[in-house]
This record gives sequence, C-alpha cells and structure tokens, in this order.
Amino acid sequence: MTEEPRSMALADGRTLAWHEYGTPAGRPCLFLPGSSSSGLAGSPLHEAAERAGIRLLSLDRPGLGSSDRAPDRPLADWPADVIELLDKLGLDQVGILGHSAGGAFALAAAQRLGDRATAVVICAGSGPYAEAWYRDASAQTATSRVYYALARHTPRLFGALLSSGTARTPAAIDRTLALISRGSSPDAEFARTHPDATRQALAAVADGFRGGNSGPVDDARAVCQAWGFRVEDVSTPVDWWHGEQDGNVKPPAGRVMVERLPNATAHFIDGGHTLLFARPDPILAAFA
Repeated sequence: MTEEPRSMALADGRTLAWHEYGTPAGRPCLFLPGSSSSGLAGSPLHEAAERAGIRLLSLDRPGLGSSDRAPDRPLADWPADVIELLDKLGLDQVGILGHSAGGAFALAAAQRLGDRATAVVICAGSGPYAEAWYRDASAQTATSRVYYALARHTPRLFGALLSSGTARTPAAIDRTLALISRGSSPDAEFARTHPDATRQALAAVADGFRGGNSGPVDDARAVCQAWGFRVEDVSTPVDWWHGEQDGNVKPPAGRVMVERLPNATAHFIDGGHTLLFARPDPILAAFA
C-alpha cells in the first residue's frame, strides 16, 4: 500500500503517477476512480484487493494528483498513457476497474487495449453525455444536466464552481462527511458506517485539485465531449455493476449502456453510488 504515488516520465515529457494497493505480487488491475479523484481513491479498496489477490494500480489521470495535464485531448487518445505504463512495468495484460466517471476511461482503455485487458469491471459508470441517445435515456438529474453542460460549453465557469464546492482541508472534509451522512439513502448509510473510507474518498478528490482546477476540468470535459469511439466498439467483455438506489448516476444510465455494449453482463442490485466500496468482494471477484 503506497500513500505516496509512484511516477514515470512519459514519452512526451509529462509525468504519470499512480498508487498501489492490494497484493504487490497479485494479478495486476488498473483502477480508474471517479471525477476529479486522484489515485488515492483506491485506498478504501486495499484490504478487499488483498483478499482477492489483486495488485491494484490506482491511477492519477492527467492533471489530477501528481500527473501532468494533457489538455484538449479526446478520451480515445488517453489510453496511450496506459500502454506506456504497462510497458514500463512489464505487464502484458491487466484488468480494468472503473468507478463513476472512471467508467468512461475504463471503456476507452478496453477499446484500445483489446486482448491486453483480461477483464473489465465498471461500477456506476458514466456514459457519453455528448450523445443524444444517452442524455435522453439516462434519466439525469437537473443538476447533472447543468453540470455537464457547463463542462462542455463554459469550462472557466465550470472550473470555478467545481473548485468552490470541493472540500480541501481536514475540517472541510469532516463538514462534508457530516453533510452526506444525513438521510436514509445507501450512500448516507455508508458514510455513517464507514467514515474513514468516506474521508479517504473525499481526500482523493482534494488531492485531485492539487495542481488547481484545470486538471479536474479537463477530466470532466473528456467524458462530456465526443469520446472518439462508439460504445458499440468496445468488444471486450464488461461486467457492469450498478446500485438500484444510485442518485448520482441513475440506474437507467447503466441500463442503456449495457444495451449498447456488445458483450456486457449486468448486475443491478440494492445499493447507491458507493456500491463498489460497500460491496467490493463480489465485484473484484471478476478479476480472479
């Protein structure tokens, strides 16, 4: 388990960083966290990855945490970084795990890596918001519609709003934890019963803003703009997990993605947006 990231120099001179959790000699799996989150987001999965015998490579995407930006790059071009990382580490194959917005990056990696991806698991994954079929069928909340419209069309305003709403200090993280612990939803229940894991997740978002808001804005725009490939082009088998009470990425969004993916297995079960962290063992079992 590494709280301090490892890093490498990419061919274009940028730095790519990642954190490692689970079993160092285990089966390698690339973890792509949610929007704005650095690779510290893999910390709550450390023990489950150990139980599953997984070496979890939790990535700082460009502009997040310790990784340098790659502005104005379409999602389809991003997996070139992954290929350099795998080659650097001497890994012929890797599993891919994506959560929330990281699900879009997981699909991009799967589409590019082909047979180098041994298994692909997505939990509460985001779809292509630039596509009308996804916007119309995904039952987005009004907040989500505004959020992604701002990311696509007014990135400067989006960045200011994104930055102002992010807890950066331990005291602010504790206040946010208290706020999201209210109510009876599965996510509120998870925050109440797993406060340390929730703090770690919030700290990963704060770490994503280490270099300012430009990286998180780039990250969101890559998901919101045209991906550069079709969902139907992802031929690798995908296990799709989704909580039926997810209020962030609603279940219809997952169902329309499963319908479009040519080789997907769906798991829609009780749970919220934190399903991956609340029930990691059956989800990580796909990498066995």
